[in-house]
Amino acid sequence: MDDQNERIRKRAHEIWEEEGRPEGREYTHWLRARADIYAEDGEKSKRPENPLDLLGLSLGRIQPA
Repeated sequence: MDDQNERIRKRAHEIWEEEGRPEGREYTHWLRARADIYAEDGEKSKRPENPLDLLGLSLGRIQPA
């Protein structure tokens, strides 16, 4: 795991603890942590153009039939 992913993992864990260790919010915590780390690193330019990319749902460019 690279350093950035490890930092995101640790930050997500901190968020989970701050919220009282709720169940079922792992993905929300991961997204918040990732945003925090990207902001720290000044990587706002890495934000995807397609919002579905944030969720891992992007299928790439769809070509008309």
